[in-house]
Formats: sequence, C-alpha cells, structure tokens
Amino acid sequence: MPKRNWYSSKYLWLILILVTGSGGFGAGKLFTPKTDKTGYIFGTVDRGNIITQVEMTGSLAAVTTVAVGTQVSGTVADLYADFNSVVKKGQVLAKLDPALFQTQLDQAEASVKTCEAVLNNDVASIATMKANIEKSRVDVLNNTRKYKMTKELYDEGLETQDDLDSTQAAMDSSKAALAAAQSQLEAAQSALKADQARLDQARANVKNAQVNLDHTIIASPISGTVISRNVDRGQTVAASFSTPTMFTIGEDLTKMQVITNTDEADVGKLKAGMEAIFTVDAYPGESFHGTIRQVRLAATTVQNVVTYNAVIDVPNPDLRLKPGMTANVKIVIDKAENVLRVSNAAVRFRPALSDAEMAEAFKRAGEERFYSFYRNRGQGETPGAFPRMQVGGMAMGFNGGNRGGNANGMNRGGQGNAGAASRGRRVPIWIMGEDKLLRPVVVKLGLTDGVQTEIAEGKLKEGDKIILSAEVTGNRSTSSATRAPGFGGPMGGPIRR
Repeated sequence: MPKRNWYSSKYLWLILILVTGSGGFGAGKLFTPKTDKTGYIFGTVDRGNIITQVEMTGSLAAVTTVAVGTQVSGTVADLYADFNSVVKKGQVLAKLDPALFQTQLDQAEASVKTCEAVLNNDVASIATMKANIEKSRVDVLNNTRKYKMTKELYDEGLETQDDLDSTQAAMDSSKAALAAAQSQLEAAQSALKADQARLDQARANVKNAQVNLDHTIIASPISGTVISRNVDRGQTVAASFSTPTMFTIGEDLTKMQVITNTDEADVGKLKAGMEAIFTVDAYPGESFHGTIRQVRLAATTVQNVVTYNAVIDVPNPDLRLKPGMTANVKIVIDKAENVLRVSNAAVRFRPALSDAEMAEAFKRAGEERFYSFYRNRGQGETPGAFPRMQVGGMAMGFNGGNRGGNANGMNRGGQGNAGAASRGRRVPIWIMGEDKLLRPVVVKLGLTDGVQTEIAEGKLKEGDKIILSAEVTGNRSTSSATRAPGFGGPMGGPIRR
C-alpha cells in the first residue's frame, strides 16, 4: 500500500480552515471599534417642604447656674446635700469645722472687753481731771482776790512788801496749776479717742470673727437642683486665693438653654426668635425644639476661627435633657412648604451635546430665546455665570458657577456651585420626550436646601420624570474614568447618545 503524505488528508485541511476562520473572526471582533451608548438616570418632580438651615453644635445648661463655694478655709464636718438633691433657698448644704473660728471669736470678744475697761478708766480719769480744773479755777480766783486786797493795803502803807510778794506768788502758782490741769485733760481726751478707736476695732474684729464663723455654714443661695458636689466629708477646702466650688446648683431644670458656637460666616443669618431644632446622643432619632433668645456680641477666636455664641431657650418639662449634653443644632433660616421640588442633580445636569445638537434641543422645546442667552453666558460673555466645563471632550454650560473657582467647578466648601443655584435664576431641566429625544424645560428656581430645589415657575408638574445624570455603557471599561461632579458621563472620553 503506497504511503500517504500528511498534507493529503482532507480532515486535516478541514481543521486548519476552521481554526483559521475562528481566529480571523476573533481578531476582527477585537480590533473593530465599538460605539459606547449613553443611558440616563431619571428622577421625579415631587411636592414637599424645603428648609434652609444653619448647623452648629452646642451644650445644654440650666438658664441660671450658681457655683456655691466657701469664703473660709476649713475641714468639711457635715454634708446635707448630694447629687440631684432638690434644695430650697437658704437650706443648709454643708458645715465646716467651726472650732478655729469660734476661738477667734472668743479672742475678739475678750479684746473688746479689755478695750471697754481701758475706755472706762479713761472716762473716770477725765472726770477727775475736770474736777481738778474746777478746783484750780477756784484757787486762781481766791488768790487773785487776795492779791488785789494786799495790793490796795500795800499802796496805803498798811501791808509790807513781803506780804504783797507772797500773795502774788500764790496767785501765779494757782494759775500754773490750772494750766497744767487743762493740759492733762487734753491729753486724757486724746487717749480716750485712741482707746475708743481700739474698742471700735475690737468690735469690728468680733463682727469679722462672727461672719467667718457663720460662713462655716454653707447655705443654698437659690432654690433648685444640685447638679454637682465637689467635696466629701473630712476634706479640707482652702479659700486663700480663690473661692473653691463645693456645689453647682441649677435653678430650674424645666427651663434649659443651649449655648452654641456659631461660625462668623453664619452669624449674620441668625436673629432672636428663630426656631431651632436639635438632637442629643442620649435620644437618637428624636428632635427637640427651641427658640433663639440672644446672639451674643462677644467673639471667641480659636485657631484663627472666629465664633459667636447663640443662646437658645429650650423647654424641658419632663427633665429628660441634662446639663452638659452635646446638642447638634439646626437653625431654620427659611422655609417653603408644599412646593414642587427637583433634585439638585437635575439642576446641575447638562447633556453632552454639540452646539448644533444643543440648539436643536432648545428649538424642539420652543426655548430658542433662552438658548441664545444661555449660550452667550456659557461662553463667558457675562462674567460670573455659566462657565464652560469640558466633559467628554465637549464644552457644556455649568449653571451658577464662579469663574474664580477651580477646574472642576467646586467651591472651597467642596460643593458644586450649581447645587447652590441662586434663588430666582432660570435654568433648563432636561427631560426625555416620547420620541426619545432630549428636551430642556426652562424653570425659575426657588429655595434650595443643598439637596433639593424649589421650582418657583415653569412647565414642570408633580410626577414628571427628569434626567439626573448620564452613564455610559459599552465594551470599554469605565472603571478608570473620573466622573464629573453632578454629571453622569466620565471625563476624558466622548459621550454619545
């Protein structure tokens, strides 16, 4: 039997043909470019409330809080109040050991008695001196009369010179005695004044010692509830340089207040009488209400951040709120009730259309005049609005932007400027018609809370479907593409419908 060549087998050739055909088909499929498709994420126009608010944190406290301390140093002898005790004004809270202060009082009272005795002796001495002065005056008058009689007799030659000299010496001596007695009286009166001052000082020391002794009894200055107790029985408290706090008392815990730290950027929005809503960690999911009573003028600067205190009055009839709790506060600035609302994503959305396609879309919607205005602002002819944004290789208008912003249209706070569209601005909201073509609906924006925006005017109605964003589907992976904030398509590649 003749030997057959390997290439003469028809089965081998059939296998080679199949392998070659399959490889060519796969290579053609691999290298043939595919067109991506754009899908849209839709939302719905609904009706509800929109509330703008300022968020801040604060702490709860009693409206009136009194720190009860001691003005004297000593050892705590007795305690008559504890945490959460309800006390009345004047009720004894604690007592210090009074022994030292009682001793000081006794010493002061003894000093008073000594000063009183000295003063009484001074008074008696002054009385004696005054009697001596009167006697000296009588002596002066008597000796003066004798001198005059002797002088008359001497002039008539009936008395000798010795008699005249003796009567004159007696008169001069009595006058000197009177002058000395008067000087002694003045000195005694001065001593009396000094002793009277010492007596007054001793009496003041008694009062001071009595006050210190009274201060060993710590009484409540107000009626309220003891929030904290900072001492124990047997503890020594020192009041040398400052008054130590022994108890903290809240006057009426059914009326609380929240003291908040408000950023200076938000303080201008706050006014007395505004409604405040806050939560505390102790009651998750539950909200409490209050009213702003005061926005204080004193500023606090911490790490170059300026804040102001806003005081919020809060009713607390069931005593559930405790002093010191952290409150997460929201202050209602403005409110729109039962209005048409759209997601801010719909306000930010712009389809990736060429200029001609964009003009055609506005023409289909009958908004040619608005498109002319929209296009001019999008090209930057009007500063501060509609900056152009490059998404997928096509320029798109970006409503409400700031030409001074960064490349991705975000402000310093990290939120897209389009999401904070100004109240009263007209913008297009995009819908898909029954013919599967995009159409803009021009509306006038109202209040926004950063998530949803009020539709103040426009042809949209409740239940209408609106486009929120676009997403690209196709053979190419989009996992490495960067999505534009508020836009559906990836950055850096064409987006096609």
